[in-house]
Amino acid sequence: MKFWLTIFSILFFYIQVKPQSNVNPNISLIGTFNTQTFLGKDVIDKGKLIFNSPELELFIDDYLNPYARGTVDISFEDGIFGVEELYVSIVRGLPLDIQIKAGKYLVGFGKLNQVHAHAWPFINRPLFHQIYFGSEGFNDIGFNFSFILPTESFYSSLDLGIFKGDAISKTEVADPDNSDMVNNWRGTNPIFVGRLVSFFTLSDYANIEVGLNASYGVHAKSENYIKPGFELGLADNTLNYFYGGLDFKYKYRPNQYTALTIQGGGLLNHRDALGIYTSTGFPPNILNQNSINTFGGYLYLDYAFKKQFSVGVKYDYTDGIIGDNPSFYSLSNDNQNHTQGISGWFGFYPVEHTLIFRLGVQHLSFTTKLGRIKKESETSITLKMIFSLGPHKAHPF
Repeated sequence: MKFWLTIFSILFFYIQVKPQSNVNPNISLIGTFNTQTFLGKDVIDKGKLIFNSPELELFIDDYLNPYARGTVDISFEDGIFGVEELYVSIVRGLPLDIQIKAGKYLVGFGKLNQVHAHAWPFINRPLFHQIYFGSEGFNDIGFNFSFILPTESFYSSLDLGIFKGDAISKTEVADPDNSDMVNNWRGTNPIFVGRLVSFFTLSDYANIEVGLNASYGVHAKSENYIKPGFELGLADNTLNYFYGGLDFKYKYRPNQYTALTIQGGGLLNHRDALGIYTSTGFPPNILNQNSINTFGGYLYLDYAFKKQFSVGVKYDYTDGIIGDNPSFYSLSNDNQNHTQGISGWFGFYPVEHTLIFRLGVQHLSFTTKLGRIKKESETSITLKMIFSLGPHKAHPF
């Protein structure tokens, strides 16, 4: 059923676009293939070579008319088709040069989250993205309004968006299909996202972009809980969250053959969290509500040389344990356990970005507390191949 819904979506979008356009829409296909091995004391299939199923992304985009663009991103992963992105952007014609984006897409929280994974110079998604956004990144359904600010000496913009909240619910279930259950708890409570970004030209060869990010809303509801002071609470209590973030990207490109990129980002999470409170009276086990603060961030350096090669290194940190089953009282609510990662990679680009080979190593170490079973460190080695058919290749600075 999902397959036919996907095909119908593609055909419907194509039919709507073609009468409005003088040319056929841009159609691109990105294919990815990974081969991996994992090392570590407690790793299943330790040292065995794992050939993952190939993945693809099909991009269809073009102008619907002189004022608006339409974009569809269809993915095929683990044998399943899905709609990764489906949105319309009004790019001109509105007062004050306001731009509007509506549909399902990668939300503008942080510079990196807006870039598709195939365009990253490294292999593994940042750890805090996995904890706070989920395995697919901060991808949600909603509206975004973008304003160019009247700063004369540098470019700056402000984005304000309102979204359904699917991205938040997916971080609280082990199976994404069960996110409907969390959405039922959340009700029809939207979430809000904002981003303020400034772009500075430092020299003829160097630029830097700095962004401030924020998101607020309801991440879940509790049926029964204990307030601080052990006072029994009422049903349907809302559990709120606030994400505050900072990111930057510096790029030095003295010529077309050499480039140095330094990029980083972080997120501070403040939210109402739930924990299990055990009582000898009645009821024997109910949820205890507290407000907690957690943090995650990354920093990487990538050096491209001779136009065809690149090397890089990345450091990651996040509260929470990577690989755990999500729930509304663990992972993004976990201020007792931590994961750190260090990774490096070597990339080969035979002809620009039409074909990429990338070899990477990532080492994860875990800090566990409160009687939790200790998780041993683990290392992964990945060989990734990416190929691109069509015009969808380069991403903005």
